[in-house]
Amino acid sequence: MRSDNEIRIGRLLCCLAMLSGCSPTEYRLQADREAYDTIAERNDDPRWQATDVSIEIDPRSRYFDEYDPDHSPMPADDPVAHDYMNRVDGKEGWAHWHDDGERTELENPRWREVLAEYVELGEGDAVRLDMESALRLAYVHSPNHQSQLETLYLSALDVTEERFRLDTQFFGGSGLDYVHGGKLNPPSIAFDNTTGKYVISPGGDGAESNRVALGSSATAERRFATAGQLLAGFANSFVFEFTGGDANLTASLANFSLIQPLLRGAGRDIALEQLTRAERNLLGSLRAYGQFRQGFYTNVAIGELGVVGPQRNGSGTNLQSFSGFGGVGGYVGLLQQLQQIRNTEFNLKKQREALEQLEFKLRTGSTNLEQVDRFRQSVEREKASLLRANNSLELSLDRYITQTLGLPPDLALDLDDTFLKPFELISPDAIALGDKITDAQKRVGQLPEDENSDLAEEVSVAMIEQLLTDFTPLVEQVGMQLATLPPDLERMEEIAKVREADMLDIERELFQRDRDELRKKYGDLMTEYRAAPNVMKELKSWLDDESRAATVDDLIDWLRGLSRIVERSISVQVRARVESVTVEPVALRPPDAFQIALRNRLDFMNGRAALVDSWRLIQFNRDALQSVLNVTADGNVQTSKNNPLSFRAPTTNLRLGLEFDAPITRLIERNDYRETLINYQRSRRGYIQSRDSLNQGLRALLRQIDQLRKEVEIQRRAVTIANRRVDFTQALFDAPVAPAAPGALPNQGSPTAAIERISALSSLRDSQNSFLRVWLEHYTARLRLVRELGIMELSPAGEWVENEIPAAFEPADGAAAADEFPPASLPPAELPPGNLPNGNNPAEAAPAM
Repeated sequence: MRSDNEIRIGRLLCCLAMLSGCSPTEYRLQADREAYDTIAERNDDPRWQATDVSIEIDPRSRYFDEYDPDHSPMPADDPVAHDYMNRVDGKEGWAHWHDDGERTELENPRWREVLAEYVELGEGDAVRLDMESALRLAYVHSPNHQSQLETLYLSALDVTEERFRLDTQFFGGSGLDYVHGGKLNPPSIAFDNTTGKYVISPGGDGAESNRVALGSSATAERRFATAGQLLAGFANSFVFEFTGGDANLTASLANFSLIQPLLRGAGRDIALEQLTRAERNLLGSLRAYGQFRQGFYTNVAIGELGVVGPQRNGSGTNLQSFSGFGGVGGYVGLLQQLQQIRNTEFNLKKQREALEQLEFKLRTGSTNLEQVDRFRQSVEREKASLLRANNSLELSLDRYITQTLGLPPDLALDLDDTFLKPFELISPDAIALGDKITDAQKRVGQLPEDENSDLAEEVSVAMIEQLLTDFTPLVEQVGMQLATLPPDLERMEEIAKVREADMLDIERELFQRDRDELRKKYGDLMTEYRAAPNVMKELKSWLDDESRAATVDDLIDWLRGLSRIVERSISVQVRARVESVTVEPVALRPPDAFQIALRNRLDFMNGRAALVDSWRLIQFNRDALQSVLNVTADGNVQTSKNNPLSFRAPTTNLRLGLEFDAPITRLIERNDYRETLINYQRSRRGYIQSRDSLNQGLRALLRQIDQLRKEVEIQRRAVTIANRRVDFTQALFDAPVAPAAPGALPNQGSPTAAIERISALSSLRDSQNSFLRVWLEHYTARLRLVRELGIMELSPAGEWVENEIPAAFEPADGAAAADEFPPASLPPAELPPGNLPNGNNPAEAAPAM
């Protein structure tokens, strides 16, 4: 058996626990459980189901806070402002601001250390950035995504609060008072809540009074769905008088109060309005978060969010749709800039090679300074353009890292360009091989000559043999380059079968002729290539002291031939790869697209709900125009004698009442009601306009997709033409100049060769950039269309699951028409007759009172 002291200590601890209540941590966890349970109740629809709605930040995130949220240490404060926390207006401040410690860093100090756990790191710990890793980084670090989750959570808290208001609420407490009355106290007047009367207590009669009063109470309150309210309570008190005989007094009271409106403020439309709105808003927030995840993907991919996201107080009827204008940004935009830089670098490289040839011709007198300067000027312009492009890419990377991924701009990134493989029109190996041949030509050109421009005597046979040995592997490497062409040509033929289906007969004939030309060109290249090994063998076999100079000249011609083979193979490769790039056709008609969007767009589901919410407010505010007619009842029962449990019937009081208040003054309510009518009409017009905007945006988007599909073909032909021009100007540039007559000045080549070469290279660069731009715009337009139709399917990780875009609208089972939500199904534009004081004709309305 426990001792009396143990029992007393236990009771004391229980009392202290009741007085202190739950800890902040327990309150926070309770709020989490109720909010997540509330979200889970409506998170089972696959159209907006979210797998994770927790607001707890990922421990890998830069924004993760490792400290206890209920006892977070103080962040670094401004020194001058901090003085006011210690002393303000000459008064000492609170001394416990620093009890939880101080922190020096705001962000998670270990987020960089764990990057390798969920993204691939390359050289120098640079993040290998592709679409998948970019999306993963964004979900872990993006503040925007975290804010959307928190808004959804707060909407759930609103629901728990409104449910609490309509649930039975319990309150309890106690008090301990010591009252000292002096001998000469004047009489006092107090209001007795029990009896409803004023009680006059006599003043001091020469006797001193010392009392200790201990009181406790418990109350239960309940609001009903009919707008009634019940309040029931129990209270008792113990009074100990230490003077005048040490008398003690105990008493208890049980009471109740009920009020039930019958007119104004009555009914479920009033009692359940706030809860209904909170429940509908939470559903809307969950839908909006589902749509936000679609926009979040497009924002990471193409730099366009295109959606609003959850709103705590509910969405309106002015909904966002595609405006008709959209570009290429995000991760895809970064890749576009990267490829444009590569195209510029290739163009600059070819111009520099041509400039070296021109400068050699200038030294031999076969060209003039004006053509050389044109090329020099073009090279400088291209170098400046390349600098601007690189700087623009760096700026875009910084913005993408900070604004989209939520990371600091100094994060090292390595862009994965796998997505751009179809636009790698020239193999890097082919470019490297061309550089090797150019280096070989330079080595031969650096052989010393005598004063008559003949090969110098010190150039030995052994030196030439070494060059021939070093250059022999080039034959095999050129063969490897040619071996890459058949797969490109085969791929071109596979794609041709698909592309020819949409071509006219004349277009099909031209396409076939171009393909035949490419195959013939490849055959000619193979014929030239097969002779290269034999020429090298002959050069090695003929080499002796007498044939040194001739061997060197033949070696120069041999290298020039290899260079031509590589250049022409690149031309074939470019044209074959250009013809292999495809675009996905979209057969959807605008009316069908509009109906698909109306069925699937989550924001339009919310828009219809928001319109009905504004319509329901008419009834809510109309109620305030009525008279007040309330039924009231209250009663109590007290204890008799000096016993806290001695309840007796004679101590019972009961009151029943009927309260009436005529609608004499309703100006504020009248204005609120009229404002509600106006707001509903605004919402109705807004939703109709939102439908129009959606329809207009989808029509514009489908037209844009069709335009871009056709423009891809135009730009494809432009690249092919520009590539042929490059081949032609190269041949013109390399054409030998006829020797001059004895004693005459050296003959010069074509006076426009330099201009034509610059123009052709620039045209090729611009057409490649335009081809890439148009294809990417078509890709982003298709992605945007999937989002605007509301049919974008996402994996649990938030990645786009690419499905075929439907070709037509299929009505739901039992639907009478394609448009499932015709205007006739919306709430009526006008209230039915009889709902206004004198009908619904404003001219007949009763005058204000």
